[in-house]
Amino acid sequence: MSETVEPIAPIPRPRSRRSETVSASALAQHLDCSPAYIDKLEAEGVIQRQGDGFPLDQSRIAYIRHLRRERRQSPRSEADAALVAAKTEMLQLRLMEKKGELLSREDFDEAIDSMAGIVVTHLSGMAARCSNDLIVRRKIDALVHQVRRELAEHCIRSADKRGERPLSELG
Repeated sequence: MSETVEPIAPIPRPRSRRSETVSASALAQHLDCSPAYIDKLEAEGVIQRQGDGFPLDQSRIAYIRHLRRERRQSPRSEADAALVAAKTEMLQLRLMEKKGELLSREDFDEAIDSMAGIVVTHLSGMAARCSNDLIVRRKIDALVHQVRRELAEHCIRSADKRGERPLSELG
């Protein structure tokens, strides 16, 4: 003989058809702005006074829509955002450089030149260190010469792709 009890649903309160109206200062406090700004919004037609005050719900919705329109339309805000992004990137690059995670182009080029110089120097002396046989030494020298020529041609092609001027034009 157990009875089941159904939960009681809350009874909706009737809402007035007219939305609550508030003063300019109360609306300013609600929207977190000054009463003078409320006057400006009213003058621009963003919000409208009804009788002795502003309808709170309608004014809030109108203000939010106004802010969204302004954000979408403002070229200055886009420029400001781009400037902030560029400054942020610059600061990140400086920080990476100070942490030793980033090299300047000049430092990188110097490191590559230094390594290439070491490789070319050791390649050039390889024949003398590998063999006393003159025929073998000449074959090794020919191979080293071919490698150096191909490296130089590759570097020239890469420089041409980047539009760099030859060293002879720089001096």
